[in-house]
Parts: sequence; structure tokens; C-alpha cells
Amino acid sequence: MRSGICLIALISAVIIATSAKPPPSDLLLTVSRNIDISTQLSKYVLNINAKNKGNDVTYFIHPISKEQNLHLSYITANEGKGKKLHVSKVEDSFGNSDYIYYKIEFLSTLKKDSSLDFQVEYVLSEYLKIYPTEIAQSESQFTLWEGSSNYVSVYPIESDKSTVKIGHGKALSHTGTKSGDKIQYGPTKNVAPFTSTKVSIHYENNAPFIVVTNLERIIEVSHWGNIAIEDQVEIVHKGAKLKGSFSRLDFQVDRRTNSPIVKSFKATLPAQARDIYYRDQIGNISTSMVRGYDNRVEVDMRPRFPLLGGWRTNYIFGYNVPSSEFLYSSGSSFALKIPLIHPLYDNMLIEKAQIKIILPETSHNIKIVKPYSVSQLPDSLHFTYLDIVGRPVITLEKNNLVEYHSQPFTIYYEFTSMSMFREPILVIGALMLIYCIFIVFNRLDFSIVPKDGNIVAHSKTD
Repeated sequence: MRSGICLIALISAVIIATSAKPPPSDLLLTVSRNIDISTQLSKYVLNINAKNKGNDVTYFIHPISKEQNLHLSYITANEGKGKKLHVSKVEDSFGNSDYIYYKIEFLSTLKKDSSLDFQVEYVLSEYLKIYPTEIAQSESQFTLWEGSSNYVSVYPIESDKSTVKIGHGKALSHTGTKSGDKIQYGPTKNVAPFTSTKVSIHYENNAPFIVVTNLERIIEVSHWGNIAIEDQVEIVHKGAKLKGSFSRLDFQVDRRTNSPIVKSFKATLPAQARDIYYRDQIGNISTSMVRGYDNRVEVDMRPRFPLLGGWRTNYIFGYNVPSSEFLYSSGSSFALKIPLIHPLYDNMLIEKAQIKIILPETSHNIKIVKPYSVSQLPDSLHFTYLDIVGRPVITLEKNNLVEYHSQPFTIYYEFTSMSMFREPILVIGALMLIYCIFIVFNRLDFSIVPKDGNIVAHSKTD
């Protein structure tokens, strides 16, 4: 009995030792980390030089704390301009279960005594803490950032430096060296793996903390030269809540150039956007301005009322674009290359988005190429005027989106050109049928009295 218990304990120890393998140590790093927390998003850019001191290496392990990983919107890496590296999540503890690990695969093997420069970029949403949580209308908004003054690595670090951008507001409390709108930590020499020095920065942050809680977008494709796009947007200000009542007079006389009150926000559209509309449940909102540039159209949207902390609004926003800008064809094969979302405002954050792409009727063999992972719901059909079998609808869902996610998706499908003429033929056929019925009815005589007016009299003979 005792020997059996010992055997089980030995097997358990072996399993634990195997699953908690030590981190790789063949690389020696030099890290320069830039963190931008001047808006509602926390943006991290890491410039890393990795020197290989041992066996050949084909990948790099990047750790993110479990708390930060809950707020992770995206992570990407590249070796140079346009040279993207594949990033994937790995199920391994590397001896420390406080972190989530991401594997970054190099384009080529890093040989012994060689070095490689690459960059890691990621964004955290709703990570900053509003403190205090309530402010008066005339007060500024302050946020609290907590993190490590150095890059936490599974590898030893030869030199580490971190620069945190907080904006031009006041810094109530911080460590490190402040210069202008930045706080610098380091350089720090010879940092051991998993070393973390906790720091916090309490600072003024009047950037708009507006969040799209729900976005429903419809992209309707027509082969007659147009793509119609419509957004139904629910938005909320998640900054410090208003303490007390709102004063319209104080709002009018407020001359602050940097205020947490959101008066307007700017949407960026394709340069070919036209027929733009902006309305809500009441009707058209005329307090908007459209500016056209060579490569984009900017729409300055002003809600019916300013947005303070805790306030929310919703609106409908739509426009048309020529299909020639996003639709490509070769015979009966078509490719729609279009972003699923566009920047609704600067430093946007969308908690939940549902995008429906309505393709022309009879489209088939539909395939989607995705630049990032999304959830795809079962396909459905959409019926509109003169449709017989319905138009195929592709429904995609994604949470926690930022401007990075405004990348084009490519949807391939088959569509015969003759199908374009189904609806015109139906219209022409219906008109001809009505015309024929009219002719037939016009030739029929339903009158009781003959048209010549003569009445034949019949006499009764005895």
C-alpha cells in the first residue's frame, strides 16, 4: 500500500516537472519598450534585439500577465516593414503560471551567435482605471495605470528601457523620470527572467472614453454599381461619471481646449463615399460636417447633446460607395475586398460588433479570407423587391475591436452575369402581362345594351 502511494507521488512529480518546464534561455535580449496611455487605450510597442547564445532558435515567447490578457484586443509582430510574423497562443506555463504566453515564429532560423531585430505590438482596452470615478462638470478626469517598469521576459535581458507617454496633463503620482509628456524607466542592466517591478502612474487624462457597446453593420452588394453600408451604433461615455447636475450655461462658457466632455467625434470613410446620412430615432441630425480629402472622407458628427461620463446615445449612419472600388471579377468569379468596419472615431473601441454582408441573389461557392479570427454565424437569406430565392447573408461577430481591425476581408463567390437580368426581365414581363390583360379586357364587351343602341322588340302572338 505504502509503495503504491510512493509510486503515485513519483508519477505526479514527474508530470508536474514536465508541464512546468523552465523557460528557454538561449536568447539574450535588449528591449526598448514604448507605452502610450494618453487615450482610453493602452498601446504597447516593443523593439527587441535578440542575440542567440546557444542552439538554433525559430521562435520567441512573449508573456502577458493574466490580468492584461483579459483586456487584450490584438497582438502582432514583424521583423521589418511589411514582414509580419505569425503569432499564436501557446498552452504552456514555462515555470510561471501567472502569465499567458504567445509564440512568435521567426521568418528564418536564428543561428548561434546571430542576432535579430523585431517588433511586438499589442493594445489593451478598458485597462486604465478611472480615479476618481466621479467628477464635477468643471473638473478634469484622472486615470490610474498599473504595470511593470521593465519588460517581463522568459529570457534574460541585457538592457531594458521603458518610456510611458501620458499626455500633457498633470501627473499626480509617479516614479521614474518625467520629461514633457513622457515618463522614463531605466535603462536597467542584467534583468533576470520573470523579473517584475510594479509601478503605478496617476495622471490627468481628458481623452474621450467613449465606447461602442454594440455595432450592427449591414453591407449590401449590388452588381449594378453600388455597395450600401449602414451602421446602427450604441455608444456610451465610460469616463468619470458626472457628480451633481448638468448645467447648460456652464457648458456654453467652458473654454477648456482639453475637456472630458465629448462634443463631437470624427468618422473616417473611404474617399469614394457618397450619399452620407446621419440620423437617430427623432430624425436627421443636421449638426454634422463632411470634409473630402484625396484618400478619405471625414465626417465630424455632433450628437444632439454632449456626452458626459455615464451618458449614452445611439444613431444610424450610412453611405454608399461604388462597387468598382471593392469588387473584382474574372468571368463568373467575384472577389469582394472590403473592411468589415471603418474608424468610427479616433482611438475607437467597439465592445461587440455584428456585420452582415448581403450578396446578390443566386451567389454561390462563397469563401471568406480573414485577416484575423472572427465568429461566423450560420448563413441566412435576405428578401427584398423581386427576389425569388433570396440573397445569401454572411453574418460575422467579433468583440473588443479597435482601429487595427479595420482591415479588409476578402469574400470570394460565383455569380453568373445573366442573373443580373432576372429582375429587369421580371419587371418587363410583369408590365407586358398587365398590358396584355388591359388589351384583352378592353376588347371584351360587358355591356347589357349593344353599342349601336338598337333594341329589338319582340311581340307576343296569340
